[in-house]
Formats: sequence, structure tokens, C-alpha cells
Amino acid sequence: MERGQAAYERWREGAGQSREAYLPLVHEQAARILRRLPSGVLERDEVISYGVIGLLEGLDQYDPQRGVPVEAYLRTKIRRRILDGLRSQDRLPRRLRARERMVREAYAELEQEQLRSATDEEVAARLGVSAEEFQGWLVDLGFTTVWSIEMLEESGVEPEDSAPTPEQTLEQGELLSVLTAAVGKLPQREQDVLAAHYNLGYSLQEVAQAMDLSERYVAALHSRAVLRLRGALSRYRAVMRGRDPR
Repeated sequence: MERGQAAYERWREGAGQSREAYLPLVHEQAARILRRLPSGVLERDEVISYGVIGLLEGLDQYDPQRGVPVEAYLRTKIRRRILDGLRSQDRLPRRLRARERMVREAYAELEQEQLRSATDEEVAARLGVSAEEFQGWLVDLGFTTVWSIEMLEESGVEPEDSAPTPEQTLEQGELLSVLTAAVGKLPQREQDVLAAHYNLGYSLQEVAQAMDLSERYVAALHSRAVLRLRGALSRYRAVMRGRDPR
């Protein structure tokens, strides 16, 4: 960390340290995102190009007086720029967007009504589809939940140009508490998949092998867990707004 900070200071002082010294951070974040997507969805060069934009923006905007290590700041800036760039292309079909919202709201409604985790059969019945069809939906929604979990993870280093207000700090703390509680209420197998995939960095294929499960089933577990978490956030925000989450 200290070497990176020194490199940044040398670059700012014009002592010959090129911006290219930070390119490994771009490749690191690009690989992190590509690893979580179905193969063939995105080109690696496309993801890296967005990351480079984030790197340049981060280097121009970084303020060492805020006390945030330069690598931590740049990683977050790069990751957000990649996600923003991919979202701007509207890669997600409208059908999947609508389906993701329907499933998320079904989880939120059922779990609010029953005060427990909803089963697949209950959600399928609420949506008016068969249990088998619903399993297919969960697999198809794997792409949408990648964006969801990346946004849920944005509770770490804040790369904005101005310090957060006390109200923003309080809200971030409350959201983290809501998510922590929601994760604790997930069925154990869903918790295990999230921990292995996001905390330990295993791909879903590797998680499937380690748990001796099919990749399709693990993909469904992943989607289900993220949709439950998004449902919990929807309920929390609805309460804060003083209206029904639907």
C-alpha cells in the first residue's frame, strides 16, 4: 500500500511515474467482473476500456487529504466505471428486467407476510408459474443478479469527490445493517454460495464442484439469494418512504 501511495505522489509531482503503473488495478477489476458473468457475454477488451476511463478519472480526482489509500480509491472508481459503462449499453433484455422485478417483489411480499424465507413453490405459485418453470427463471436471472450484487458491495470505500454528509453516513450504516440481517436470514446453502463466491472469490462453476452440485442449481441458489437481499432492501426503502414496497 505504501509503495502505491508513493507511486501516486511521484506521478503527481511529474517525477516520471506514469499512469500505467496503475493498469494492473484495471486488469484486476476487469477479471473480477468477467469471472462473475456467463462466458461469452462480454469482450475482455470492452470491460478493460471502461476500467481505464475509471482509472484516469480516479487519478485526476483523488485527494490524499481524505485519508483513503490510493489503491482502494482507484479500485472502487474503476469498478464503478466498468459497471456504469456496461449498464449504459442496456445489455439486459426488457423481458429479463420485468421478470427480475416480478420475482424480487414476490420474494419481498411473501417474506414480509410470512416473516420467514419463502420457498420456491410459494414464489412460483404467487407468480402463477410451475415450480420447474420458476427454476428456469432463476437461472436466466443470473445475469441480472451480477449487477445487483456488485451494487450491494458498494458499501466499502466511497470514491465520491466530496465527503458524505452525516445523513448519508447514517443511511449507509443502516443499509449495511439491513443487508447483514438479511444475509443472516438466508437459507444456509444460499449463504454458503454467497460466501464462497464473493468472500472467497470462487467462480460459480468452482462452487458447484466444491459443493458437489450442478452448475445450474448453484446458479439458481445464487440468483435466489441476491433477489431475497434486493427484496429486503426494497422493503426497507419502502418503509423509509412511508409507502407499500409494491
